[in-house]
Amino acid sequence: MRLGIIARSDNTGLGNQTRELVNMLNPDKILLINSSFFNQNEQHPEWYAGYDCITTDRGFPRQGEVKAFLQNLDVVISCETFYSQQLVDMARMAGIKTILQYNYEFLGNLQHEDWSLPDVLLAPSTWHINDIKNLYGDRCEVIHLPPPTDAELFKDVRNINTQDHRRILHVAGKAAVKDRNGTETVIQMLNYSREDYKLVIKTQTPLEIKTTDERVIIETDNVANKQDLYSGYDAMVLPRRYAGLCLPMNEALMSGLPVFMPRISPNTTVLPDEWTLEADKIDRFKAKATVGVWSVNPKSLAKLIDNYIVSDKQAMKTKAFNLGFEHFSRESLKEKYINIINS
Repeated sequence: MRLGIIARSDNTGLGNQTRELVNMLNPDKILLINSSFFNQNEQHPEWYAGYDCITTDRGFPRQGEVKAFLQNLDVVISCETFYSQQLVDMARMAGIKTILQYNYEFLGNLQHEDWSLPDVLLAPSTWHINDIKNLYGDRCEVIHLPPPTDAELFKDVRNINTQDHRRILHVAGKAAVKDRNGTETVIQMLNYSREDYKLVIKTQTPLEIKTTDERVIIETDNVANKQDLYSGYDAMVLPRRYAGLCLPMNEALMSGLPVFMPRISPNTTVLPDEWTLEADKIDRFKAKATVGVWSVNPKSLAKLIDNYIVSDKQAMKTKAFNLGFEHFSRESLKEKYINIINS
């Protein structure tokens, strides 16, 4: 089967997600989205040197670029969006199978009933998958299949993380509605935490974080190699308030870091109960779909972190990697992707 992938080359979640798919599946052709048109991010077209690439020059492909990309393909995969409302229909007319690894909160079909559905909707996590099956399962396949993560990329970081660093990582990322990654909860947690450790908060852009706790280190940068984000820690605390796909969780596990999160879907399908906390629904907001917002108790989170800091961490770090490898490694996922492509 001749495969095409719609890819990004910026250092973002979508950029890394599509880069991993390309590296695993080695497509025959790439439609490379120049996202600087709509987000001003630095682009890395060198990631795809040697591939047959059609590069957009304004973010969203023109009809002629879509037509050239689809020529001589049998299957097309994209993540979150196809960047063109015409692509699915053009592909269907040419007998080309379309696969979208969607994010529930950004799935355009939820707002636009007239939009054509792809042949396959790939759920990157189990979050709201039954809702999608109920809505669209009679018109397209809905399959749970996470994006792959290259375990080999994180090998050196895992070796570093076997040591006891007394450092906890929190990935705040970029500012997002309703404090998506729970940074406010992490700061509140420090009021109740008594153990001696460093809490490193990583942000991609400057965020307004108010704290006088001397344990806090705030680092604002956009690391060139994603694996370096997780180097030199004992765990990651991420009381994430909503959203299904969470690449930092997947990558932290692959780095040998236990991840502490709310006990809500889809976290509970991967993480053991002892790494999760009960959460209360505190709000909701409307994206493409209505999204619930959850929060954990800062005092309970502090107790979880303090108990971990004084524990024997090695067994839990090993468990973290094993969970990451089982759920997200190329070795675990590649055959599943190939089966869907070829079916």
